Amino acid sequence: MFDLYVFDLDGTLVDTRRDIATAVNHVLDLHARPAAELSTIISWVGDGLDDMMARAFKTDDPEFIEQLVDEFRLFYAEHCTDFSCLYDGCSETLASLRASGPHLSVLTNKPQDLSIEILRRLGIFEHFDHVVGPTDAELRKPNPSNLLSLMRDVGAGSEGTLMVGDSRNDILVAHNAGVPSCGCTFGYVGRTALVELNPTYLIDTWPDLLTLGTPKS
Repeated sequence: MFDLYVFDLDGTLVDTRRDIATAVNHVLDLHARPAAELSTIISWVGDGLDDMMARAFKTDDPEFIEQLVDEFRLFYAEHCTDFSCLYDGCSETLASLRASGPHLSVLTNKPQDLSIEILRRLGIFEHFDHVVGPTDAELRKPNPSNLLSLMRDVGAGSEGTLMVGDSRNDILVAHNAGVPSCGCTFGYVGRTALVELNPTYLIDTWPDLLTLGTPKS
């Protein structure tokens, strides 16, 4: 149905909640801070590691945030798939899409190296032409620059591109790039919040991506 499918990572391809929370709480413990609840930590996810650690420690000190991010990365790199798993039907759906000819890419606000490692360990890296994480804070979703670059790389037009994700940033980056969006209700945000963002499509399971009907609006 589309020439290019672009996927978010956390909460879309992979349920990474427990590993992220464990790593955040590890850093909190290093600094003798109390552990945070899983739901609270997940509410901090989506805008980059520096933003997440700034929220966890309630700080805007750039040097301290950089230290916290380094501590997070050191632990998380070793434990990023201890509990993380693909959502049901993800691998099979990606294989079906790939076999039908479109380009598949990942666009995430997670660092590229960590994203690739997770995809490799969970056995789906081979499905993607590109895995793009932000090289600069200004390029994070919902900034459309990296999405537009992916489209140019494969020659996909706006009507032939679909952004698939579970969060506000995913729907907004699609809007900012002028492409259709697909909200995943099984992710971290949930159906109610996604509906308010007015995505072009909504899916409740991964296989639903293969049978998208007319836009929900």
